[in-house]
Amino acid sequence: MISKRLLHLPGARMGASLLLALLQTIGALAEVLLLPVAIAAVGRSLGLAVPHALAWVPGRPGPLAALIGGLILVRFLTQAVARFVSARLADGMGKALSQALYLSVFDPNRQEDDLGVPAQTLARLSTEGVKSVVSYFTAYIPALVQTALMLVVTLAVLLPVSPLAAAIVVIGMVSLPLASKPTMGENIKVQLGQLRKYDKVGVHFEHALRGLNTLKIFGADQRQADDLAEESEGFRRITMGVLAGQLRSLIKADVVIYTSLILAVAATVLIGQGGPARVLSCLVVALAGVRLFAPERQLVYMMHSGMVAIKQGKAIDDILQARQGSDGKSAAPGTTAESRKSTGSETAPDASLETSEEAVRESDSESASKQADQADMSGDDSLGISARDLTYTYPDGFQALTDLNFNLPAKGHVGLVGASGSGKSTLAGLLSGRLQGYAGELTIGGCQICDLSREELVGLQTVVRGTDHIFTGTIRSNLDPAGLGYSDWELLDALDQVGLTGLVQSKGGLDAHIDPEGGNLSGGQRQRLSIARGLLRRSPVYIFDEATSAVDREHDATLAALMDALGKESLVLTITHRLAGVRNADSILFLQEGRLAESGGFRELLDAGGGFAAQWKEQAQYEDGE
Repeated sequence: MISKRLLHLPGARMGASLLLALLQTIGALAEVLLLPVAIAAVGRSLGLAVPHALAWVPGRPGPLAALIGGLILVRFLTQAVARFVSARLADGMGKALSQALYLSVFDPNRQEDDLGVPAQTLARLSTEGVKSVVSYFTAYIPALVQTALMLVVTLAVLLPVSPLAAAIVVIGMVSLPLASKPTMGENIKVQLGQLRKYDKVGVHFEHALRGLNTLKIFGADQRQADDLAEESEGFRRITMGVLAGQLRSLIKADVVIYTSLILAVAATVLIGQGGPARVLSCLVVALAGVRLFAPERQLVYMMHSGMVAIKQGKAIDDILQARQGSDGKSAAPGTTAESRKSTGSETAPDASLETSEEAVRESDSESASKQADQADMSGDDSLGISARDLTYTYPDGFQALTDLNFNLPAKGHVGLVGASGSGKSTLAGLLSGRLQGYAGELTIGGCQICDLSREELVGLQTVVRGTDHIFTGTIRSNLDPAGLGYSDWELLDALDQVGLTGLVQSKGGLDAHIDPEGGNLSGGQRQRLSIARGLLRRSPVYIFDEATSAVDREHDATLAALMDALGKESLVLTITHRLAGVRNADSILFLQEGRLAESGGFRELLDAGGGFAAQWKEQAQYEDGE
């Protein structure tokens, strides 16, 4: 089968595939002709009568050697030229396809989810897919065309020896695909099923790996591991089914081939010349027949890979067509609604709001520094999180935190702020257990974090990051990845608290589909969905690490109020570079170059006129200027 869509892929050269088929056919003809020449030569050397059909074979040693040498030379040259053409075609098409896919997937003007294809699928198509399509043009199509040409070769070789034998072999060649068709059709279905299963398992594994931290936090990692093990076992069974199907196809092909050859030899015995000449004729039919059937037998084996190549080639073509379609759209400076949706219409200034360390004011008073050096916000002895001389140095020698001292209450909303590089993310990593090997003390609930197991830490706290993974599935499955069975009321209440009720209604409810990576949600919607997922855990400690970096101003205010309300029941630590997000926090820790530079209430820090006030003023000027 030849797919017209694949003929238009970058680098595809049907002419080169036809040339390969012609070269292989000429080489096969030379190889087949060597057989009657050798049989005639051996027969004459033994004093046997040579059949009339082989009278053209020279009897003298000189011409015979020249003929044999010429046929060998033709075979050698056709093989060499075919290898050269195949290599050039494979190299050119592989580069053209890879480059086209690269430009489609990594086009800087294309948003991440425009193609709607999982990253794992793109990776497979750009490697295995390209290789499969190249093989389609360098092996499958040449074998298909050569099979047709071998009918002519069969008549040319066997017709002079035994017309009836030639007819039987030709009938066998024509009937071979018909005999294999039922099995082949079923095999192709199994093969395509294997491809879909491979894709599914790969995408599932990729998403589970990306969301591993989230899965661990919500206790869904074991469930995902069990699901992956089950899917992998299913893939193994399908793979074995594919191999068994290929074997069945080859067995059926061999039955047709050898049945045809037996009948052809029998016909030669009954109708051919008598005496020794009949024996030589039978040898020609039997030995040449096996070689004449070889390309078609190979085609039967390749039929499965050919169908897979067509499937993958069409998938590649879909991606390339999608890129061409996007290139045809207007690229005006004003983005479309769809592009705003892909990039996240709620995205607020991120890096541009962050203040460089050089721009932070160095005019903090000595008394403010001393006050910040020992921040005590607990109000009682029931501490939520406490640090004593906390220092952390990365393996490369960079000291990210230096002598931090603070006490955080068991309940309340605390902001942890500072410019980029101030140590916020490092402290978040230590609190979550992701980073280890700190010096000093860091306790949660009175226990050293380094002494707590991963399970104990997960039980005490919920960490929500702005980059948390959104899984392919539904809104419901993303809110409840562990399948704990929250009621619809609980799920809707969590969504309402983060302002996603309208989204759920517009999409059709909790079972609305979520694309891979949350591709059909904006950046802010993805982050608010992650926060709603965290609210359902009801843990003693919540750590929101840049969890609202892509949320717009309207919902930013909603989430800030949510953090304040949540702080009445738990300890809420909001880590952000956007100071407006902690405006109403009970207390704020301001980090600067890995040290606790200031601490206190929002108004208190503004009135102090230190680094916090300077950063607030800069951010306020930026946002007012938008």
